[in-house]
Amino acid sequence: MDSDRLSLLSRWPGVVAIALAATLVAVIAGHRLEPVAGDILLTKLLPAKLARDDIVIVAIDEETLEGLTYRSPIDRGLLADIVAHVDKAGARAIGLDILIDQASEPEKDALLLTTLEQAHTPLIAGRAGTREGLTQAQERFAEEFLAPLKTASVALARDEIDGTIRRLPQSGESGETFSRTLAISGGEMPENLSDRIVYFTGNDGRPHAFPTYPAHAAALLPPDWFAGKYVLIGTKLATSDRHKTPFSAALGAEAGLLNGIEIHAHMLAQYLEGRHIAILPRLAETLIAAAMALLGAALVALRASPALRVAGVAGLVALYFGACFAALQWGETLLPLVMPPLAAVIAGAAMGGVHWFQDRAERKFVEQAFSRYVSPALVKRLVSDRKALSLGGEKREVTFVFTDLEGFTSVSEKLAPAEVADLLNGYLDKVCERFIAHGATIDKIVGDSVVGFFGAPEPQDDQACRAVDLVLELDRLCEKLKEEASAKGVALGLTRIGVHKGEAIVGNFGGSRFFDYTGIGDTVNTASRLEAANKHLGTRVLVSRAVADACPEHAFRPAATLVLKGKSEGVDCFVPLMSSQANSEAITAYREAYRAMSENSGEAETLLAKALEICPGDPLARYHLARLRRGKQGTTIELADE
Repeated sequence: MDSDRLSLLSRWPGVVAIALAATLVAVIAGHRLEPVAGDILLTKLLPAKLARDDIVIVAIDEETLEGLTYRSPIDRGLLADIVAHVDKAGARAIGLDILIDQASEPEKDALLLTTLEQAHTPLIAGRAGTREGLTQAQERFAEEFLAPLKTASVALARDEIDGTIRRLPQSGESGETFSRTLAISGGEMPENLSDRIVYFTGNDGRPHAFPTYPAHAAALLPPDWFAGKYVLIGTKLATSDRHKTPFSAALGAEAGLLNGIEIHAHMLAQYLEGRHIAILPRLAETLIAAAMALLGAALVALRASPALRVAGVAGLVALYFGACFAALQWGETLLPLVMPPLAAVIAGAAMGGVHWFQDRAERKFVEQAFSRYVSPALVKRLVSDRKALSLGGEKREVTFVFTDLEGFTSVSEKLAPAEVADLLNGYLDKVCERFIAHGATIDKIVGDSVVGFFGAPEPQDDQACRAVDLVLELDRLCEKLKEEASAKGVALGLTRIGVHKGEAIVGNFGGSRFFDYTGIGDTVNTASRLEAANKHLGTRVLVSRAVADACPEHAFRPAATLVLKGKSEGVDCFVPLMSSQANSEAITAYREAYRAMSENSGEAETLLAKALEICPGDPLARYHLARLRRGKQGTTIELADE
């Protein structure tokens, strides 16, 4: 088994954990949206068309009530006339969705009861109870009045969350349901379905409009309009018995309201046509969401580009929606539309976040690891720009810094290998830390020497000042390390430093497999030779005039004009000073002596002697005084002659 496969397997516990968490979030966030999504799918994307025309409604509307002596209870004489006319017309079945829950005029009550009992057409009277808001007295009256008749519950299954009528009411304590009983009475034997109501739509996308006749004119209508049909008698008022349906999600709250009698007509049509939309149990929906979450997380966990991972999750969601469409169209099953895709997206996003953090951690690890071998500035450049790996160079203004530890070879011969390694590693670690802290690019470490530069790979306008700050700190550090080593009985030498600023060709130089990011040119050589010149002058740090002129805020004292090996022109060299030294008596005396020396004045020797009296340990004053006493003049020194 290869490493990639092992790596993939090692991620599966995390994939499963993320999938479970995503499933939980999706179920909590999506369960309220799930029914609404189903509403839109059923009413807008896959609307059901009604093929039959044998269901009609006789509606008691506002115009009907305006013609009556009283609004409530509804005139029992009117109801008797309607039932008698529909019965005589030869209807297939009659459904009375009018609650008879209180007494009215005795004669009309008796007439209605007689008409209902003597009807030849199968007749179902709607029944309700205290659960539907009736008082106990109303419930008792209805039971007694309707006792001779066949009744069924007209209660609707209202969604507990948003009050929408989505599900078929189930037979239970309230007995058989109104629409199913009406279908049975008409000679059909529908299943007792436990699923969604199929709301039928018209060509305009709105709820199917069943033929509806006003109750006050029903007795005058031709018998053929009712013959062989299911006739539902109920109210159709704007102020009562109106319910929110799935059409509200697609058409708006008001457009989605239907009267109870219209909802019963839709349910009756559903039973008669045998249409049903099965709804999965909550557990099954949760398992589907979990499977989608697992797939979403797994797709992102695979080793692929971010674009392919996103495309994979998007494709998974698209396939799932296609499966939902197919399940509804050919399997009459409504799959959950929100929770599974949401779980897949959440899991994929979470896994992507984990990838991002892991990649970031790995990238940081690689940067830190490579920074032990290559300058951090180069690692950063390699990470941000792939072209940084190509061979080639460019001319840049750079400032090179060379350091060298004096006499370390002799010291190492007196120590055990482990002690040599500890001593050198400790020294180089601290020196390199200072290079990096000041923004330098470390070019190379050769033995006990460190070479670095400023101004590349990224431009640095203050490169010379950075270099001066670096060498001042390095000088203090190395002197401290020397003292600490001496206290342990190790004669660690002083560290010499050379700095020069100028143009150099900087880039990747080497072969196709191995190369260095370095600089080449006279600037590099000059910095190296300035470091070596410290040995002749007795100094620890030398910088060129190009560096000193670029740092007017720093203090320097002139060291000499050095004609380096292989050069015909001299390089003005300076020693950088700490701010506390800049105007000291010793430095002032040295500057006066150097001025006299540069003018070939006879006072130079006397002034140098005076400077040494003030600071007996000044190496430059001692060096120049010795030169003058050997008959040398001026400040220009050809190192080849020294």
